[in-house]
Amino acid sequence: MVKTDLTDEEKKLIIEALNNNIELPPELMIKLFPGLAEKFDVAKLDRAKIVTLEYAGKRSEAAILNQSSPTDAGSPLQVERCFKDGSLTGETQLDLFTKAKDGTDDNWQNLIVQGDNLQFLKTCHRNADPLIKDKVKGKVKLFYIDPPFATKSDFRGSGDEKSYSDKVDSAEFIEGLRERLIFLRELLADDGTIYVHLDWKMASYIKTVMDEIFERHKFLNEVVWAYFAFKRSTSKKFPQKHDVIISYVKNKNKYCWETQYKPHKDEYLKRWKKDSNGRYYRDDVNPTGGGTRIIYIDKLKGDIVDSVWDDIPPVNPVALERVDYPTQKPEALLERISLASSNPGDLVMDAFAGSGTTAAVAEKLGRRWIVCDFGKHAIYTMQKRMLKIGESKALGKDVKKNQKYDKLPKPFCVVSTGAYDFSRIMKLRENKDAYVDFVLGLFQSSRDEKDLSGKYRLTNIFGEKDGDPVEVYPVWNDEYLKNIRIDEKYLKGIILQLQQQPSSQENVNNLINSTGFYFNDDVEIEVERTKQGLKIIRFETKILDKQEKRLKGLDGLAMLLVDVDYDEEIFDMDRTVFAKDISADGEIRMTGLTESIAVIAIDKHGNESKLLIIVTTQVDRLKAEGC
Repeated sequence: MVKTDLTDEEKKLIIEALNNNIELPPELMIKLFPGLAEKFDVAKLDRAKIVTLEYAGKRSEAAILNQSSPTDAGSPLQVERCFKDGSLTGETQLDLFTKAKDGTDDNWQNLIVQGDNLQFLKTCHRNADPLIKDKVKGKVKLFYIDPPFATKSDFRGSGDEKSYSDKVDSAEFIEGLRERLIFLRELLADDGTIYVHLDWKMASYIKTVMDEIFERHKFLNEVVWAYFAFKRSTSKKFPQKHDVIISYVKNKNKYCWETQYKPHKDEYLKRWKKDSNGRYYRDDVNPTGGGTRIIYIDKLKGDIVDSVWDDIPPVNPVALERVDYPTQKPEALLERISLASSNPGDLVMDAFAGSGTTAAVAEKLGRRWIVCDFGKHAIYTMQKRMLKIGESKALGKDVKKNQKYDKLPKPFCVVSTGAYDFSRIMKLRENKDAYVDFVLGLFQSSRDEKDLSGKYRLTNIFGEKDGDPVEVYPVWNDEYLKNIRIDEKYLKGIILQLQQQPSSQENVNNLINSTGFYFNDDVEIEVERTKQGLKIIRFETKILDKQEKRLKGLDGLAMLLVDVDYDEEIFDMDRTVFAKDISADGEIRMTGLTESIAVIAIDKHGNESKLLIIVTTQVDRLKAEGC
């Protein structure tokens, strides 16, 4: 290890930063970690004359990739549930660890990841978690992200001037997205491409940021998606009816590209003749001589797709692909991007997955996929979409109109990062190595195969962090478990930060930042059928408010997920009822309920209740109707 010479003043700054959980100055970070300084070469940027966006709180790439906070470098993945051919497999964390060691694509599992995407990207960058080790970093052929478009104030203050708070919001948002983009670049394959979907409020800012991160000469396209919309009068401006999608490549000399075509427009067809069979043709002069020849238009590939996409409408409210999720993008949009910039078998990834359009399109086109979102609403929406994918429209070049996909989904798992079920962790003690790897991952300490116990003359030393030994308590030893107390007080001491789940439809796409990890708390709920729908009789959660008092009643509830026709095997979310749509007495108006329904309550910290099944008999139904 290279020795670092620090002054007493620099050592004092480091101690103060650690004690106050703040970041070190960039110049000190580079001195501590000189190997990462090359990631952000100011002189090189100056020579390249790249315009950069400067704002309060902007950090160097070296600081971002290193992560100065010792508890802010990603979190391991915990398996929640796995599916094969549309059914639960019952596979556990240990089962997937065993599969992962195989190292072949035959054991690949597509992933829906629940958690802060920044923490997940850091986990991928560390490349230590057994479930994704050597399978993601540097191997993502295509990234598509559709981040939230705006800050709280849309960059505007009173009097058409940016207020101080607006500037803070803008800077925080841009830096949050920039941080994620830096990690996305690190995960991108050498011949990979990234597409970022933006609206008019953010495009110019993020284009400048991406010029800096990916280098300006690797800019590929600015695509205008001119979606259909009913024009209405706007105040002193032209009505807005388009988004932009900007794309960059990792290597300008080698990247995946397949030219895309679309059917010719009617105006173009008018220039062609039509034969007795209705086929369009024209007479062309034979370039080799010998008169004319006949060319049929159906033998041509079509009209080359350019950078203005005015042929893809937004998702129709009655379309098969509609999943009733805000900001859902049409599958045709992702189909065009996927066909242009990836091949079958390639890995496609979406870090702001939302409704899961990227996963659905990748599945139908034979790509592998990983999607991530913080919201439980999004996770259950994507899970259902993948399980029901056979009923949706097929995609591809040779697909007929309205043809169904009609295939079962390939194996996929729902995993979490940053929020853990402690009982699942304890089950890992059946395999000592798996347990040790998971715990080391929680604290960002890589497994060291050397004889560390011998080196430090201590038992149960399995890793090193910052030059110090890391001990993992031997919970696989039953005798040890009898003598240790892991209670609520112990677990509270580990909790670093919790992020809130959305309690309304309007904020499901908020940009989330979280650090560290926490263990899920118990959530309890009682619900009964009523004439109008459902009523919450009791709801309890252990989460606290800002005054550290336990939230009472429905105050801690974020949403209620409902399966209106539960099949006693898979919870298949049909409705999401946000807290703001539930009356103070717990009444929920809902139609279409069957005799067997199931509900899951989500509190504001993302903790889930156990599945509550409500079976309604004829007597119960009559009673609910007041008979």
